[in-house]
Amino acid sequence: MIVTGGLLSWLPAFMAIVLSGLALAACATPATPTARRTRLSMVAIVGSVTVAVTVWQASAASDQIARLIKDDQSKQLMAQVKSLQEQVATLQESTRVRSLSSETAAGLADYLRPFGGHKVIVSCVPGDIEAYHYATQIADALKAANWDARGPETTTIFGDVKAMGINVYNNSDHPSETVKILLDALAKFAIPYQSRVPPNEAMPESETVELFIGAKPAMATTATAH
Repeated sequence: MIVTGGLLSWLPAFMAIVLSGLALAACATPATPTARRTRLSMVAIVGSVTVAVTVWQASAASDQIARLIKDDQSKQLMAQVKSLQEQVATLQESTRVRSLSSETAAGLADYLRPFGGHKVIVSCVPGDIEAYHYATQIADALKAANWDARGPETTTIFGDVKAMGINVYNNSDHPSETVKILLDALAKFAIPYQSRVPPNEAMPESETVELFIGAKPAMATTATAH
């Protein structure tokens, strides 16, 4: 393809040289009228072919440039559409109110009830009505399962944690039975959560599990651990 393209690119110039030679020969070399007409016909034919090849090459080059411009524009448009979709998704997520539907809350309670009364603290960031409402729903579901659920309480002991999901803190060096049951339940009902390591001074009681609801991040993404 490269060799062919290279030959074709030189073809108009080569034919122009041939055309010039024929024209000079037709004018300079004595000949009979019949021979002169033949030479002029050849000049006309070569000239027509030269023009046709030149026009074809110009059209091919124009089409190639148009394709390149179209491809580049398409890539730019696709990138812009993707960016807008991400911005819309981020805006929808950041403005979404976190809550448990009545079906999810009932299903969560039914799932946890057979495991007995595990101790859990439910807390949230102070001064955040949306976080407090979500924490209340979680605490109510745990209490409906007959778990020893305290809260919701407000606390700043975990720092400025911003996350859409439930922050699960376990004071034990290894995941306790309570944590394993809770994480399985949250995953089963597609409730977003994030397992976190608590600060040393945050949870003095051994085997304590705390579900903390932080503020929603400004640019929020839902993180679900499994």
